[in-house]
Amino acid sequence: MRIISKRISLYYETLRHLTFRQIYYQVIHRVKKTFFRQSPTEVILSIEPRPLNLAPSVPTRRSYLGHRTFIFINKQKVFTGKIDWDFIGFEKLWIYNLNYFDFLLQEDITKDDSIQLLDEFCENISQRKEGIEPYPISLRGINWIKFFTYYRINNPKYNSFLYSHYWHLANNLEYHLLGNHLLENGFSLLFGAYYFNDESFYKKAKRILIDELKEQILNDGAHFELSPMYHQIILFRLLDSINLLKNNLWNHNDDLLIFLEGQARKMLGWTKIITFSNGEIPMVNDSAAGIAPDPSALVQYGRRLGVESESVFLSDSGYRMIRQQDFELFIDIGNIGPDYIPGHAHSDTFNFILYVKELPVIVDRGISTYSRNPQRILERSTESHNTVKVNDLEQSEVWASFRVGRRAKVIDINEQMGEISAIHNGYQYIGVMHQRTWQWEKRKIEIIDSILGESKILPCIAYFHFHPDVIVQIKNDLITAGNLILSFTPNSYFILDDYDFSEGFNVTRKAKRLKVSFIRTLKTAIVVSD
Repeated sequence: MRIISKRISLYYETLRHLTFRQIYYQVIHRVKKTFFRQSPTEVILSIEPRPLNLAPSVPTRRSYLGHRTFIFINKQKVFTGKIDWDFIGFEKLWIYNLNYFDFLLQEDITKDDSIQLLDEFCENISQRKEGIEPYPISLRGINWIKFFTYYRINNPKYNSFLYSHYWHLANNLEYHLLGNHLLENGFSLLFGAYYFNDESFYKKAKRILIDELKEQILNDGAHFELSPMYHQIILFRLLDSINLLKNNLWNHNDDLLIFLEGQARKMLGWTKIITFSNGEIPMVNDSAAGIAPDPSALVQYGRRLGVESESVFLSDSGYRMIRQQDFELFIDIGNIGPDYIPGHAHSDTFNFILYVKELPVIVDRGISTYSRNPQRILERSTESHNTVKVNDLEQSEVWASFRVGRRAKVIDINEQMGEISAIHNGYQYIGVMHQRTWQWEKRKIEIIDSILGESKILPCIAYFHFHPDVIVQIKNDLITAGNLILSFTPNSYFILDDYDFSEGFNVTRKAKRLKVSFIRTLKTAIVVSD
């Protein structure tokens, strides 16, 4: 009975935050999926696509190695016969990447190889499954149009195929998911509108982009799902759309272009302020290396388009970046993300990352999978982040691959010169709250953790994850980690163990993690040595 009660509570806490629009479109989506054919049907082109002009964009990462060999999310596959566009040997994310056709825009692929892949993809399309979902259609559509534009290709077969898929997309927009999925639908429809001179596509694209960018881009310029990786991806798509509008005239006023440029300036500003001096982004929430364009490439792309970054102050995202001469301290004092779409969120309130002399020392564990398995749950859990776990319970109830039940809320933030303090209520259901204070000087950081509330004794553990390249040792009750020396209040007990640091999807390395046990209060001193 207790298990059933916990399950009911989990579903209730997960579902109660959904918007009416999400629920409405979830019902429609499931009815369509169950009772109606979801494949694109052929639509006759009413007009000839017009040639577009595009300035050079950011090349995509190398994923086609030639000779029917592909590598996505660090998994390589050689197809000995025809390419299986629904290959089930790897996870769904791999198949999605195969169907995006990003490889058309990598620097070392030949035009002939690209045409061969396009022709093979167009065969037996009615039998496809993964590639005809709205999300891969959206990304593939942009990639195809960019490829056709750069190589001046006007092929009736490709155009008819692409137009049919755009009609399918326009009638199956991902309102049931919202977030970055719906934005990708909007960006792609904008490309389809310009390529096919289609007014209906344009109206839908404009409505989605204005409504969703207003909703999804916070005042400080962050994408509201609070993943730096997805922020970079959305910014890339935004800059590509500005490229499209700036270089192609149509019978519309320029209010959409002005709006997109304003959003891009804010997003570029957030990118610049959140990026470490060595060019890396904080790998927090669902972020992984080797997926999004590099921050420097996006800043340069914006500059080529005449879009410079805007000065922003970190606020709504809940992220803070403290810069001193010898270290950079990234702090998370925000909520886990939008309540109605926390799929890329982790149980990581009051997490922090520390770079010393431009090198990562205390890091976020990162992610290595989106699959529904214990590894995914572990990588999203409290113990995989540099924060505190109370009574062996989760701050926020992450489950499945992209679900969150009960979630922590930050209820008090105090910021002043050299100090940030905040409280979250993720443990209020057991009668306590967690307060964390960071204080910093030139070469020293102090972190004070306090468990507020009932007087009963609850075991607490503070976690510190070190980068795999950092040598960690225990010497006379002190921890040395690279250029850092860590010490703790006498009432604590610490042990050093191993964890799997994610270097990207499906790639991990062994690294050291410090677990510090305490009751009620812990004071951590971190000193930067020479």
